[in-house]
Parts: sequence; structure tokens; C-alpha cells
Amino acid sequence: MPCLHSESLGTPQANGNLHNLTSLVDSHSSRPEPGVEVRIQEACAEDKGLTVVTTAGWIFSPLWSPQIKLGRWGFRHGIESEKVEALMDDHSDIARSYFLRRASRDMVNSWFVENSARSCRQGTRCHKDATTSIDHLERRRESHPLCYPSRKHSGSLMERPSSTIPVKDWCDFLTVEKGARSPRSPHSQLSPRSPRALKAPQCSWQAGPCSRRASCDWMVELIGGVPNRQAVFEVCQRVLQHVCEALTAERCSFALVKEDSGGRHLSGTVFCANDDIFNNDFTHPSWDKCIMEHVVATGNPINIMDVYEDPRFSSGVDQNSLTRPKSILSMLVRNPREEVVGVVMVINKKPTGFWEGCVFSQQDEKVLVTHMSMLGVILDNAQLCENAEQESKRNQVLLDLASLLSEQHDSQESLLNKMAHAILPVTKAQLCSVFIADTDDMDSFSQVVDIQQTGLNQYEQTCKRECDVSGIIHAYAVHVKKSMETLNVANVATDHSESKLVAEQPGTELQSLICTPVRNGRRGTIIGVCQLVNKQSEGSGEMDVFSRADERLLEDFAVYCGLGLQNFRIMEAAEKTRAKQEVTREVLSYHISASKEEILALQEAAIPSAQSLSILDFGFSDFGLSDSITTQATVRMFLDLNLVQDFSIDYKSLCQWVLSVRRGYRRDVAYHNWSHAITTAQCMFAMLMATGDLQSQFSSLEILALMIATLCHDLDHRGVNNSYITRSQQPLAQLYGHSSLEHHHFDLCLLILNNPGSEILSGLSQEDYRLCLEMIEKNILATDLALYMRRRSEFFHLVKGDKICWQDQKHRELLRSMLMTASDISAITKPWPVQKRIANLVATEFFAQGDREKHEFKIRPLDVMNRDNSNRLPDMQVEYIDGICSPLYEALADLYDSCSPLLKGCEMNRKNWQHFEEGEESDE
Repeated sequence: MPCLHSESLGTPQANGNLHNLTSLVDSHSSRPEPGVEVRIQEACAEDKGLTVVTTAGWIFSPLWSPQIKLGRWGFRHGIESEKVEALMDDHSDIARSYFLRRASRDMVNSWFVENSARSCRQGTRCHKDATTSIDHLERRRESHPLCYPSRKHSGSLMERPSSTIPVKDWCDFLTVEKGARSPRSPHSQLSPRSPRALKAPQCSWQAGPCSRRASCDWMVELIGGVPNRQAVFEVCQRVLQHVCEALTAERCSFALVKEDSGGRHLSGTVFCANDDIFNNDFTHPSWDKCIMEHVVATGNPINIMDVYEDPRFSSGVDQNSLTRPKSILSMLVRNPREEVVGVVMVINKKPTGFWEGCVFSQQDEKVLVTHMSMLGVILDNAQLCENAEQESKRNQVLLDLASLLSEQHDSQESLLNKMAHAILPVTKAQLCSVFIADTDDMDSFSQVVDIQQTGLNQYEQTCKRECDVSGIIHAYAVHVKKSMETLNVANVATDHSESKLVAEQPGTELQSLICTPVRNGRRGTIIGVCQLVNKQSEGSGEMDVFSRADERLLEDFAVYCGLGLQNFRIMEAAEKTRAKQEVTREVLSYHISASKEEILALQEAAIPSAQSLSILDFGFSDFGLSDSITTQATVRMFLDLNLVQDFSIDYKSLCQWVLSVRRGYRRDVAYHNWSHAITTAQCMFAMLMATGDLQSQFSSLEILALMIATLCHDLDHRGVNNSYITRSQQPLAQLYGHSSLEHHHFDLCLLILNNPGSEILSGLSQEDYRLCLEMIEKNILATDLALYMRRRSEFFHLVKGDKICWQDQKHRELLRSMLMTASDISAITKPWPVQKRIANLVATEFFAQGDREKHEFKIRPLDVMNRDNSNRLPDMQVEYIDGICSPLYEALADLYDSCSPLLKGCEMNRKNWQHFEEGEESDE
């Protein structure tokens, strides 16, 4: 920018030949070639041996003060006027030539006459002070009017005469009192804390309150931050009025410059002011924005003598306009980071003093640079405040969106409507649309939800199932869906990518638009598109463009929309799955429920005594007993344990529950069937009834939980173990993870307990019901032999050390677990004929699983499940007794003498299996 950059002052030669230096500078009065200034300074510095300051850039900061700047660059005390006058007295020929070229002859002669007598009185002091003045001039800032040569426009600037400064203004600019600041306007009431109290500065002379100095105290007071955007508008208008006064111009315009993904553009609002009024409702002619846009596009300032003679703008200027432009001075406004934030244009220089020319001088350029640099700092501070406020609003919006995700919504339209209410007030958009993608057609949407702002905090929702993709709004959404990138259109009318659609719809109200895809977070596919339409400018009714901050907020909004839609679909699928489960549960309940005839027969049957059924004997076997007898035996167990009386169990419900449990076991399973269930329950009943010691240790609620658990501990057993369930990746393994079969048995137990007509726990209080279910679950899970192997060492340690405390709930739970396992494996304690038959049934079931593992998984099964080891059955039974059964029964026998028959039966069968392995079958 040739007219704006400061130039350095060359150092005068030691011999005081100022004429040679002046001629050298005058020879480069126009913009010098690169390096000319440096060569001049270096040449002068070599002659005198001084350090040359080649630049003294402007410093603009909220902490800046004129005293700091003057002290930094050698202006601590300024240059006294008598030293300057002595310098000009010593070189009167150069001074006279300068004033002849720059000022009126009468004014120059009067000034020399007034000072000639003074020069004679000073005598030899003139020569000494002249050298001192030169030294001061060497340190003077290049922004001083004497510190740069006369220049002409080059490059993009048009040719014009040299800048003219009135003598009075030049003297006031040159003379700086020691430690003094320029007088502030008495009418300026602005402070950094109250920008709204700004008054239009007035001054008694044409240069304005800034006094054409290197800085303006009036502007410095503004560099303290502006509380809100509305105050920024007011400050900009006041600054323009101040610039008009300082440059003696007719009018001054300013426009904010924003930068988005499509490049820089002017904002919708252009401020305008003259030297006595300001107005932002001014109707701007077309050439006004045209010149500003040219400066923004080229990045170069312009200083035009006559707009009508400039071929770039002459065709666009209205010759009949009331605001006829002539001289124009325009330049960019940058913040401290050299980013463009605005563009200013000063129009029509007024005639001043004796020089009637109406062009902007180089001094005007320099004054405008100073003011616009300070304005850049003001706008930057305001922008920082605005960004902080926007970030705070953005965070609040994200918190509101996150809270919406945790709520339940009746429909996805309701969810999107609430989410749009959170973003519309922040983005100032008129319309928010969410397009739901159609999975079958890439060019279509299955649904669109439009939320339009109709008034203050009033919104109107429109939901459409079918989308007309020929419309321009939908066309942009389709484009974003295919490209998968965010689209920001500042002006739809000038958007070339959709020019055909615009031509087909000339009456559309669409002006600005921003659109972003909605992705599925899990797979990254496009499931929708979010779109904002027509951003409203704050403080005016004009339409604005969506900024990068709006893009970020909409992208975050799209993320939450994606999460919301996914969660809603997951919840919708879960609801459907739950409905299917209810249907399945209903079907299962029907099939596992006994018929009315069976229930009535059991209800009216005479239940035999425990002695006649032999259920008090540890050698009980159900072999040869019918299903009706086994169900009657189950009812007898509950009656003899006083569970029916203690918990007010309806007798009919008990009969239906027992029959439903029997139906819950599969008949095609060799061992884990109803026979195993009744044998396990009978063993628990026998241990509890054998003596009063064990039964007295438990409460009635614990006994009820034990009996229910023993009957239900293998419901719906499939004839395979947990290892096979996991290896075959059955749904049970995916549902429960570990102890899959045991968890499944408990769930079916709950199903039967809650089945209408089988609710034997309905008489319990809410707390007892909860405790009973917890104990039933733990009891059933305890039948997993893997869990038994982990916990039995703790039980054995307590028994051997006689450390069991019956008041400790953990000890009681541990004992119940061991009793469940003892009942589950009680077949090993039965008489030899029963034990041998049961062992064959177990081997049949195990070998069937081993055959399936060989066929399905191509692996060698465990020895107990490998049919090739069928001849090793006696040996494996002995290992089973020694590793699992005997240690448990020994511990129970040490704890309760009533459990001794279990230990004896186990030891007897071990001998029998040893004899069987040796070929000698026992007679017992």
C-alpha cells in the first residue's frame, strides 16, 4: 500500500549539507523502488556514524499511551519550536523554497519577517542548536510530516498533486509540548466502561480533536472493550463522524467484512456518517458498495481524485445522484493480527484554507491509517467478547441438546422439534429443517420436519412424509446427502451451482442457507440432513449470512440429531422386541400351564404321608413312580415344612405351580429332567426334616427359597453344559455371559411364579418377596459346579475351624449354597442299583454332547464326554467322587450328624465302582 506505509527519514550528512539530502529525497518524491529508502539511510549513517531507525511501526494496544510511544521512539521531550526555527534560520534558502511550493507567498513572508530579528539576536547559538535539531530529527518518527518525501500515487493509486497541509495545521502538528497530551474534546464523555455515553466530539478547528497527531486520544479512550454488539454499531458511527471532521470530508462509510467458506464479503449493514450527523438508514448508491468491494477484492487502498474520470467506477456512478462523489479515499481495516475486519471509504474532501484543491493528501491517508488501526483494535476486542458470548451460548445449547437425549419422547418429530427450539434462537435462522434419509432412494427423503420461527419464542412445526425434491431447499439437502460435506450458501441468487433451480423459482424467499449431513455414529452412514435457512441480522431487519460459528453449531447439532435419531430407533426396536417377548411369554405361559383337569385332580387328591412316599429317606428313588405321585410328593413336602400355612399359599395355586414346574422340564433330556428335579428337592427336604438342628438354623423364608430353588434349578435344561452353550454362541450365552444355563433356569422360575394362577408368593410382603427372589437366584446359581469349586475351600475352612457364625449373612448364604450342591449331586449317594442306573443316564447325556462337539466343532471332547472312553466309566466315577462329592459330604457330616447317611452312601458307591472296575459287582 504505497500511500499508507510509513517511510524512514534519511540521516543528514555530517557536513550539514541539507540541500543535497533534500534533493535526494525530492528525487524520490513518488513511491521509491524497494531498497531506495534503506540506501539513503545507510549512506547518511555511514557518513555520520549513527544508527538509523528505518521504521517505527504503529503500536496499537489497549495499554498504549502517547507518553509511552513518545518515550520509546525518542520523543520523550519533543522538539522545541525554537530549535526548529533555528534549523530553518540556518537553512533559510531551503525553507523558503519549501514554503513557496507549499503555501501562500504572503503567509510565508510574514513568518520569515517575524522570525528574522530573532535569528540575528541569537548569534552564534544558531549554528550550535542547528546540529542539535538535526540530531533530534534523526530520531523523529517517520509518521511526522517532515519525515517522508513528497510522493505521488503509483500502482493502483491514481496520479494527483502532492498533499497540501495548511501552515497553521503543520505548525500545530510539529510542535509537541513536553509531557503534554493533546487536548480532549470537552464534549466527549466516552470511557471504556460506558461506550453508549459517547458524544460526537467537537473542535474549534478543522483538524478535529485528534489535532492531526500521530495518535488520537479520543480514539484511545475507545480501546477498552465494548459491552455488546449494539454498542459496536454506535461506536462505529461516532468514529466515522470523527473521521469526517478530522479529514474535512463530506461523508464517511464503513462496512464490516466477514470471511466464510465461500470467501470474504461485505456485511449487510453499511454505516454512514458526515461531519454533523450519522445515519445507518442511509440509502446507499450502487457505486458505494462497488468501490468497497473492489478494495476488499484487491486488498489495496485507493485515493481517487475524480471518480468520474476513473474507468473502473465511472460507469457505475449515477451522474444525477444527489450524493455525487468526486474524491474518494478507501482502505481496509485490519485487526492487530493483520486480519481484514472492515473497509472504510471517505468521500469528497472539502476545500480548506488557502488551497482550494479537493483531494485527499498523504497526510489525510496517514491520519486515516491511524484511526482505522485503532478502530481495528476496538472491533477486535468487540469480536473477542462476541466470540466468548457465542461460545457460552453454544455450550448452553449443547447442554440442552444432551439433556433432551436422556428424555423420553413420543415420536421422533417431537424430539426434533424440541432440539430445533434450542438452536433457532442462537443462530437467528427463520427455518430449521431436518430431512430423514430414505434408505431405498439416495435422491429422496422419507420424511422432513420443518420448524419455523413465527414470533418471539413461538415456533410452528410442520411434518411431511413425502418430500418434493424438485424444490430448491430439498435440492440442496440432496446435494449435501450425496457429497457428505457441509454447504454454506451466502446468497442463493448468485449461487451458480443451483442456478437452474433459482431460475425456475424466481419467487422463492430463500436467501441464505447452511446445510450439513447427519451421520450414524456407529457406521458413519448418512441418515439425514440438517438445514438452516435465512439468517436474520441482529439489530436490523436485513438478512445476514451464516458464519463459521453457525457452521460449527449446526455440525454439533447434526451430531446430536444423529444420536437422538439412533437412540429413538433403538428404543423403538427395543419396544418392538419387548412386545414380541410379551407375546412369546404369553404363548409359553399357555403351554407350560397345566390343564384345568390336571389342576383339579391334584387339588382334590388325597396327598399321601411322607412316610408312605419314603421322601424322608435319603435312599428315595422316583423310579417306578408316576408323575401324579411325584407331584403329590412335592405338595407333601410343602405341607410338612409348614410353608403353606406360614405364607398363606393358596392350595390351588400351589397345585398349579407344581404342575407348571413339571411341564417346564424337557422330556427328551436323559438326566436333567423332572426326575432329577424331584430327587434334588427330596434330598433337601430329607436334610431339613432329619433333625431339628439344620431346620432351626434357617428362617421359614429361607426354607421356602431353598425348596423352590431345588425344584426349579434345572428348568428347560437342554442336555448340554455351559461350555457348549458358549462355544456354539447360542443366544443364552449372548444374553447372560457366564453361568448361562443357571440364569436361564432362574428366569423361567420367575416366569412360572408370575404366571396367573401360579403365584404362590402373592401372600408375601414386598420386602419378603424381594428377599425371597434374591435367595432363589443365588441358590440356583450355586448349582454351577464352577462356582462351587471356587467357594468350597472357604466353607471347608470354616467347618474345620468351627468358625461358622449363624448371625453372619455371608456364612448363612455360603451354607445354603453348599446344601444346594449336595442336593444336586445326591444321586451319587443312592443305593447301588439306583446309582448305577443314574450314572448310565448321565453318561448317555454327556456322550451325546461329546458327539455334537466332534461333529460341529471338530474338536476332541473331554474324557467324561468322549464316547471312546465309555469303558472307563467306573474309573471316571471314582475320580468324580474323590474330587467333588466326598469332600462336601464329609464337611456336612462334621457340621450335622443328620447328613452322615449322605457320606456313607457316597463311600459305599465308591467301593462299588472300584469293584465294578475290577469285574466284581457288589451284592448290595
